Amino acid sequence: MRNSLILIALAVITTFASSADDRLFIQDFNISAGKTMQVPVVLLNDTAYSGLQTDLYLPDGLSRDKENNVFLINLTSRKDKSHVVTSRQLDNGAIRIYVTSANASVFSGNSGAILTLSITAANDFNKSAKIELKNSICAESIGTRHVLKNEICEVNAHLKCDVNGDLEVNIADINVITDIILGGTVDPLTRQRADVNGDGEINIADVNTVTDAILSK
Repeated sequence: MRNSLILIALAVITTFASSADDRLFIQDFNISAGKTMQVPVVLLNDTAYSGLQTDLYLPDGLSRDKENNVFLINLTSRKDKSHVVTSRQLDNGAIRIYVTSANASVFSGNSGAILTLSITAANDFNKSAKIELKNSICAESIGTRHVLKNEICEVNAHLKCDVNGDLEVNIADINVITDIILGGTVDPLTRQRADVNGDGEINIADVNTVTDAILSK
């Protein structure tokens, strides 16, 4: 009897494993009120996985888009042609997302977005909020399932030309852009906001855009 219990325990251990180094997460981002964004869900994995599931928790003011009553989720090029994604809303409000493969094909690579979510901010969204991914499990093709840690993403309301994130557009925003141009160091979110015209560079054109916004108020 004791030997049987030991064998059962070993079977459970080999079925579930902890993967402290592997992550399924959403990077911090900015979103403007009333706008829709395609938000990547990133998988960093040392282990080769063929499928995954996770529970997505959205804060008030952010919503997942639907088409024909189905949540809009797209798999990236890391998928195999056999991979499919499905989702359903849980009683607690979370959206459970599944990615499966009929023939247990593994995802390509070991880093980068695995899927994208279509998320819309309410017209009055003007705050910082958190998106959570909980109960994330990734599965190997041999059946072993790995439990990943919960992840939190910081989402900030973005007012165009509001570079410093204080929900106002004034000379302080010009000062931040000028500091970056002169070699100053800022956090990634501020640098993202400083590219006001969205051309991938931070230069005098961004200063001019903010100046125009200030003068047109």
